[in-house]
Amino acid sequence: MAFCKVGILSLLLLSGIFLLGIEVEYGNAQKMCIQVCDSEVAYMTCPSSGDEKITEECVNCCTANEGCKLYRADGSLICTGTPE
Repeated sequence: MAFCKVGILSLLLLSGIFLLGIEVEYGNAQKMCIQVCDSEVAYMTCPSSGDEKITEECVNCCTANEGCKLYRADGSLICTGTPE
């Protein structure tokens, strides 16, 4: 009887570990995009606007449209927007 209980508990434990492993792997595949303004961003350029400098009130690397490049005030590149 005790052997049966140990076997069932072991099976449940292994099943739980397996399911948690799948959940963690799936969770890492999703892109987390926080809606926080990046104070470093002075301006951005987008393929649709050419060389025009666009100043938005609230933008970050995650919320920028695909292909838009975000720059600091000194002109250095912070990042390029990627598709979600």
